[in-house]
Amino acid sequence: MRDTELSSQQRASADILRTAHHVHIYRGLAHPHADPGRYQKQVAQGGWVEFHSFKFHNQPVDLPAGTSAKVLELYRDPSSHEALATKTTCAGFHPDYALVWNHGGRQRVLQICYGCHEWKYFGPGGVVHTDISEPAYFRNLLRLLPREKP
Repeated sequence: MRDTELSSQQRASADILRTAHHVHIYRGLAHPHADPGRYQKQVAQGGWVEFHSFKFHNQPVDLPAGTSAKVLELYRDPSSHEALATKTTCAGFHPDYALVWNHGGRQRVLQICYGCHEWKYFGPGGVVHTDISEPAYFRNLLRLLPREKP
């Protein structure tokens, strides 16, 4: 990563370590560009919430205890990040998952896009947007947060 990304990711990591309690994991709706029919149907049915301009099913995902802590630990590891690269083979950033929590009246959100292999962290310092390193994505993240089966 470049120095600015590394510095931002380190500040986000410190914030996560200090504030990430009672974290909820939400699964994103279908991709609005890659699967527009399914997405429109999900939106019309209702039962969704929005975090930073993206829609997610309104009920948190039922995953084994400790999953959110493991995902956030992976995010906090600098080797899990790479400098953001321009993508040409995907339909654009659209998060498959969002980890959401509140601290001191402020919401924190970590969005994870499987199509782009990217993370976006929204916290008090702004947005940190980086690529997920291949080892972190393939060896760890997919085991913790499985892909949705259509």
